[in-house]
Amino acid sequence: MIHKYYLNDKYIVLDVPSGSVHVVDKLIYDILDYYIDFISDEIVEKLGSEYEREDILKALEEIKNLEREELLFSKDDLELSHEYNPENIIKAACLHVSHDCNLKCEYCFAGGGNYNHNREVMDLETGKKALRFFMRKFRK
Repeated sequence: MIHKYYLNDKYIVLDVPSGSVHVVDKLIYDILDYYIDFISDEIVEKLGSEYEREDILKALEEIKNLEREELLFSKDDLELSHEYNPENIIKAACLHVSHDCNLKCEYCFAGGGNYNHNREVMDLETGKKALRFFMRKFRK
């Protein structure tokens, strides 16, 4: 499992199982959106209008090298061995329904209330699914 994010003008990729953190260029960052589900030719086709073919192929080889070295898309031993216990219960939860703050302070750690992302509110169907899940799992 990887996490990608953009922070302080840097494209960052975290390989969760290995703990490897990679600062990458925009091309590799973009390729990773397609890397698992598409073959090289399809990736070249998808990104060919923005990047040169040779650059895409070189970046794909760099990603494959990191994968071979188990620094990217590494195997998650914990995930594979974890068995969910259906007896586990939820005792508390916090449902994040709004990604916004109406104060919009300029000095705010959360980028003026938008957390450096779009101001959004959880859609009704997602909220209903979460509440149904909590109702099944909560116990006194």
